[in-house]
Amino acid sequence: MTDAMADEMRTGANQDPEYDARRLFNKACALGADQATFRILYADGNTPQAKWIGEHTAPEAAIQEIKEVIKKYGRPLERLAFGQMRYDVKGLSTVLDDDCMSTEAKEELKYLILRPNCKLYTKWDSTASLLF
Repeated sequence: MTDAMADEMRTGANQDPEYDARRLFNKACALGADQATFRILYADGNTPQAKWIGEHTAPEAAIQEIKEVIKKYGRPLERLAFGQMRYDVKGLSTVLDDDCMSTEAKEELKYLILRPNCKLYTKWDSTASLLF
C-alpha cells in the first residue's frame, strides 16, 4: 500500500470505507502482488520509526473494513504456525497480523529481531528475549 492510500484511509477522505479497502486489494493485484500481509504496528519511544508509525497509522475503522473485505471476499486457506489465518482474497494470499510485536507467548518463534548489537531476540520489547 502506498503512503497516500494509507493516509487516505486514515483521514477518511473517501466516504465509502469498504470501497477503499477493496481498492487496496485491487491495487495490490494490479501491481502484481501475489501475497499481502497487513500488520498493525505499535510505536514506542521517540524514534523516527515511531514518529512515522504515529503519522501513518490506519484508524481502527480502516482495519475493520480490511477485515470485512477479507471476510466477505476471502476464502480461509489454513491457520499459520503463529496462529493467524491465511485467506485467498481474489487470488491474493492475505494475512492480517494483529500481533506483529509478537506479544503473546507461543510455542513457535514467529520471527527473530536483529538488533544493532548484532544479537538475535524473539521479542521487540524485551532484552531478556536474547536468543543468540
